[in-house]
Amino acid sequence: MENISELTQQYTAVLQKVQERRECWRARSKPFLIQFLNGVTEQYKLNWKAGANDLMLGLEAVYLVFDHEPSGIVEQSPFSVVQKMKIGGFLSFSQTRNGQIIVWISYPFIDGMTEEKPKTDMLETIEPEEITEENVTRYIEKFLGEIIEWENNSRDEIGFERHRKPGN
Repeated sequence: MENISELTQQYTAVLQKVQERRECWRARSKPFLIQFLNGVTEQYKLNWKAGANDLMLGLEAVYLVFDHEPSGIVEQSPFSVVQKMKIGGFLSFSQTRNGQIIVWISYPFIDGMTEEKPKTDMLETIEPEEITEENVTRYIEKFLGEIIEWENNSRDEIGFERHRKPGN
């Protein structure tokens, strides 16, 4: 019975920590992120914006996203000309079910050029109180470095259409 007592105390402490994380996110981390990321987009004029996804309370996200824009790739046929759009990448600070924050990147992609989902990278899982100007700046720098790398060195097979053999 001693073990059950210890485990129930641990469980109660875990539930309390989840509530503390959610409160920290709501009261401090989320407002800070929205303000800080908006300040970054105002100071550094790129085709990007900050935003929040709060459709699911307790699973919210604050993000920095590049706008969609023409990719420079145009699909031509005898009947139409279609401009392929580049769907901008984003940096997201997303709540998990236990109130921790996952910091992750979704890379840009050219719409209609692949059936695969865009590449994503998880940078880190952090506590809401770890969302500081210093840490957020570090994540933005990493994000911009990855976007520069994607724009500069992408090795996608875009120059030709792939044909599947029957049965493949």
